[in-house]
Amino acid sequence: MRRIRTVGDLLEYLQSINCPMSRSTVDKLLRTNEIPFIRISSRVLIFDLDAIDKWLSVDSEI
Repeated sequence: MRRIRTVGDLLEYLQSINCPMSRSTVDKLLRTNEIPFIRISSRVLIFDLDAIDKWLSVDSEI
């Protein structure tokens, strides 16, 4: 499983796969639970990149 811990790392990953998003867009997706993530504590998030890839492919099919 490929995992990262910060929104900054997520933004870099999205940029690297040609799906750039702004920090404010990711923050909105987090607030509305529209992006897959695991909250370890109030300030610690984990992003599973396999789940992100799947989420992006489902989202692009719509």
